[in-house]
Amino acid sequence: MKDLGKTQRDYAVYLPAISSFYVKQLDKITTRDKENSRCPVGFELGNEGLDFLKDENSYYHYPWGLYSAGHAQLKLDRADADEPMIQNRDRNKTVILGDSGGFQVATGVIKMDWDNCTDPNDPARLELCEKILRYLEKTADWSMILDVPSVAAIPPLNKRTGLTDFQTCIDVTQLNIDYFLRNRVKGATKFMNILSGNDEATSDRWYEGVKQYSDPDWVEQNYGDRDLALEGFAMAGNVKSNMYLALKRILGLREDGLLKDKGWMHFLGTGKLNWACYLTSIQRMLRKHDSENITLSFDAASPFVNTAYGSTYSYNFFSPKRFGYFMDNAIDSQELKGSDMPMPFAHSPIMERLTAGDICCMAEGDLDRNGKAKAKESTSWDTNSYMYYMAHSVYNHLTAVQEANRLADVEKFRANVHYTDWIRDKKSKNTNEFSPYVPYSVVYFDTFVQDLLDPACEDPYGLLKKWKPFLDELSFGNLEQEQDLSSEFFGEETEVEVTPEEYTNFEEIMGENFSA
Repeated sequence: MKDLGKTQRDYAVYLPAISSFYVKQLDKITTRDKENSRCPVGFELGNEGLDFLKDENSYYHYPWGLYSAGHAQLKLDRADADEPMIQNRDRNKTVILGDSGGFQVATGVIKMDWDNCTDPNDPARLELCEKILRYLEKTADWSMILDVPSVAAIPPLNKRTGLTDFQTCIDVTQLNIDYFLRNRVKGATKFMNILSGNDEATSDRWYEGVKQYSDPDWVEQNYGDRDLALEGFAMAGNVKSNMYLALKRILGLREDGLLKDKGWMHFLGTGKLNWACYLTSIQRMLRKHDSENITLSFDAASPFVNTAYGSTYSYNFFSPKRFGYFMDNAIDSQELKGSDMPMPFAHSPIMERLTAGDICCMAEGDLDRNGKAKAKESTSWDTNSYMYYMAHSVYNHLTAVQEANRLADVEKFRANVHYTDWIRDKKSKNTNEFSPYVPYSVVYFDTFVQDLLDPACEDPYGLLKKWKPFLDELSFGNLEQEQDLSSEFFGEETEVEVTPEEYTNFEEIMGENFSA
């Protein structure tokens, strides 16, 4: 078994945003319908080995993940049975970060009474807060407060919510945090304060509106117990993807004394490999100067979502141009039914165990799970095929993150360069290249963060502003009013094309793709 927890070292932690489909189907093919579910000959541990949270009897192990209440079984009396991979994991050996489902609130997957949401006594909002709070306490080690993302008040989502004012998002988020603080069970889970915003002005407004909930002194004065203060932070909106905004926010947290003893800082929907290295650099400096045990993490659902649309990770690439994953159409051919040819992409412990026939298991005339005969043009996959490709893609993403950090560390040690060597060349980025493997920005940024986050830096905000053009090259978030929802959902470039309407119901998307 490949244990990716042991090779993680002190890198920022990538959290696979685990699909509820994966969790529920894993239970079905290993427990509920095990007798009727096929299992490849090469799977010596059975389909049970697809549970990568287990450190024994799995094909690979990785102890971290993100799971969203936005797609979960919120009925607590059914959660254990429906989500055993998450609920029955060994909590001494794994960490699950619970997403509260704020994005699903904004997109309409989780319903909110928008006409009355600013009423402190609105029963619908209070009921939703209670349901999410108790689910997170039951499920997660670290959790996010239930926010109303700023995208809820801008196109295209404002057409669904009816919100037109950014301040309303802050107001409702404050009401939700208040509920969480007054009703949380201390010790059940640790909570993160979400820091959002569309641009510099709105991110500052958001921060000023919520920062007090992370201040133990303020919380003690207003709630009577300093231990109720939120223990970590989650960067959202454009703060999570625009490096200038992210670093400005970190400087503000330090200035306000809010980094001390904080344990976690998460960047939502950030799956780019360059950013895996940037966040490692930030984490090392925060551990050195502010909170020695703080963890920085980032998540993406790409391994699951891309599989849902018939794409797969084939290999990773590392070049001075960029780090990345190569994705293309997955192998899907009815002619391969029964084939014993080994699957390609056998660098993963999933594909190395499979044949083409294990993936392409259905042909024309075969009955799908609904009793409908396969058409000649339809997919050769069944539900298990999607599961195997998802497990493969998760492994591929994990190893890419760790390899990027390993390469970056070697170049940081080997190369004698500094961010002040950076040349602003809008015509060609080749001007700054020096490594055969690593984009120049990764090493330049590391030296920049060492200066910026050193408490001895006399004018960090001035340094930040001076080098904003360099930081803008690193960013993938724009400061436009209308945000790209795909960056919120996938966290990485993807060949998949979906409309904004499809983001609002992930389960329906899965239902369409997993009808076999």
